[in-house]
Amino acid sequence: MATTEIDCGADVAEILRLSAETYESKTTDYGSSWRAIGHIIHLLARGEPIVLETPEDIIAFGLFTRRMDKFAREFNGTFLSESLTFEALADSPEDESVYAAMAAANIRDMEDREMTDPNRVGIGAK
Repeated sequence: MATTEIDCGADVAEILRLSAETYESKTTDYGSSWRAIGHIIHLLARGEPIVLETPEDIIAFGLFTRRMDKFAREFNGTFLSESLTFEALADSPEDESVYAAMAAANIRDMEDREMTDPNRVGIGAK
């Protein structure tokens, strides 16, 4: 029986250094959108709690926040930064369009489920 060697070569400090470099380069592209988007969503929800009860609700929220990230990056790259470091500026709206299509498919799934579930009235209705 062969033994499996565990690769202990991953140095925690090196992983943290590389992660810090990634954070710094992406922050150049995204700005502090990770904070701003929380405030934007809070405003959109008018301070009401966002209830995620089903997998589709969670998918919808995840796709929404991903799209917001792409909007923030595009805004930052178009209006605030000289250049982006991580990806081309056009990648942001292209990525967002994919997330938008995924969101549309998820909404259709939610609508289909709504038609077959007599206890659920309207997408997002609780």
